[in-house]
Amino acid sequence: MYNLSSAAHAVLQQLKKQNTSVPTRAQILELLAAYFDYKTYASFKADGSINQEKLKAAIADGALAHARLLNRLSELRLPASLVDLLKQSFIQQFQSAKLEPKVSLLRIAQHLGIAPGRIRLTAKEAKASYAHLLTNQEADSVLLRYVWQRMELDASLDDDDTGTASKYWYEQRQSGAQLSTATLEWANQYERYLIVQEREQNLITQFSNKKLARPNFTDVVQGKCEPNICWYVDALYLLHLLGESMLEQITDDSILDWGYLASLQQPNHESLVESVYGLDDDVEVWAWYLFGLSQKIDITASNYRLINSYTGEEWDEYGPAEPVGYHGINLPAISDSQKHEAKLIADRMQSLMNLVKQPAQK
Repeated sequence: MYNLSSAAHAVLQQLKKQNTSVPTRAQILELLAAYFDYKTYASFKADGSINQEKLKAAIADGALAHARLLNRLSELRLPASLVDLLKQSFIQQFQSAKLEPKVSLLRIAQHLGIAPGRIRLTAKEAKASYAHLLTNQEADSVLLRYVWQRMELDASLDDDDTGTASKYWYEQRQSGAQLSTATLEWANQYERYLIVQEREQNLITQFSNKKLARPNFTDVVQGKCEPNICWYVDALYLLHLLGESMLEQITDDSILDWGYLASLQQPNHESLVESVYGLDDDVEVWAWYLFGLSQKIDITASNYRLINSYTGEEWDEYGPAEPVGYHGINLPAISDSQKHEAKLIADRMQSLMNLVKQPAQK
């Protein structure tokens, strides 16, 4: 059974950060009831079986759940524009509370520092969370398990200084040769390097046949499915981490998927232009353009700056200068009906961005 009061409070706090028009806590509870297909909050609260299966059913029944929310918003005289934010917030809050005991994928991500609002799990919570990830084969959990184990491996890499490792002196040591203090250290460093390489390969082997969650960006934006845990973590970090992972299942398409989400979470001229390059769908190109305008970014405008040719730093009017940056894109010609479709997609992107926006990179 979910704690409905806590969920309503969390949704209310989230909406306060994103909207000027915010329902009351009582109204949110009524809207929660509608989302789960209950006529009133009283009947919703009385049902002791509001569990993960009912949440999955509401997500799978997306169109009807959406319609129920719209109808209840109308009854409560609240703006229909809240519907997407409410739906996404409901899903996020209930998914983050789904694991027992006190195990939450979102809290794990926050503990790892890859989701906003960093926390530190207690030793007991961390142990339970790690044990859950080790045994759960759902794609969301497998992704977080990979991140956790990758971070542990990277930490061991930082601890081992292998900068002067020498294969030659390692082989000499193995053959029984007497080494000086310095050459013995170089041989030992190479041995530590081999251990790290073995750990790297073991990690790749361990995840070689595992399905890692990916954002499914286009399907989510088109309303075909709901955001998974990928949407609530730092997509730019995951983009770099998975891009360097050497896992066979990390395809070019999945990297593009993470790139689109990173652009949505932290939009800037460069990332939006890169997202548009290679798109074959003219409506999608327009959708990114309109989304950019909503963020005061015009991707049809070129964006150049001058840097020092020698240092690569911002040009300060001294030394040779060269321009760097991006050409603006050329918008394809589309019909008015296609522009309307693009506007709907852009609005959906804006709504999703409000839900999953990441802090600006320092």
